[in-house]
Amino acid sequence: MKNLVLKGLVAAGLFLLIGCASTYKEINPSTIKFSLNDTQDGIGLSYRHDILMDIGNSDYAKKEYKSGIKLVAVKLTNNTDSVLNIRRDLEFFSGPNPVTLMDPKTVMPLLHQMTPAYLFYLVLTPLKLNVSRGTLSDSYSIGYYLGPTIAFGNMFIANKSNNAIDKELSDNNIIDRDLKKGETIYGIIAFRDKAYNPVSVRKIKK
Repeated sequence: MKNLVLKGLVAAGLFLLIGCASTYKEINPSTIKFSLNDTQDGIGLSYRHDILMDIGNSDYAKKEYKSGIKLVAVKLTNNTDSVLNIRRDLEFFSGPNPVTLMDPKTVMPLLHQMTPAYLFYLVLTPLKLNVSRGTLSDSYSIGYYLGPTIAFGNMFIANKSNNAIDKELSDNNIIDRDLKKGETIYGIIAFRDKAYNPVSVRKIKK
């Protein structure tokens, strides 16, 4: 009886664990279908808003919105006769307004799940379950299983997910990339904006 109760409660704890911390699903810009396109100054741009929400990262998407930033998947093609450095030679616009591309290391903390917050579940540690069978009664300290399992399980998942989004943003950072003649690259850009304005890119006039 005791083992059955404990197994059931641990299973319930694992269910709660999965329902709290969010796992991260990769965006993979090179596999995205782009429906929005723009070409200016010989630079072809395809882009897509709402990539976190569309892929299924709703919790990260909420943090994106609350932080007042936009993550946009982009495909860039250099149709000019020269090599273009994205930071030095190109300027991005959201609607009519120029935007400054944010470094991934600045974006990451704004999107992270708060891992230490899951320590709250340790308050379940003293929890006991009383089971009565006729005139007999047994007490089980189920909190010692549920509290740490839910708390540290969620922390593990949140930390793993945070590391995954950090890696993807770093791997797809194009800010300092050189775009060779005829080359196409994919990436994820971030900038301050809450509106879903058209995105464009132009050569910086020198």
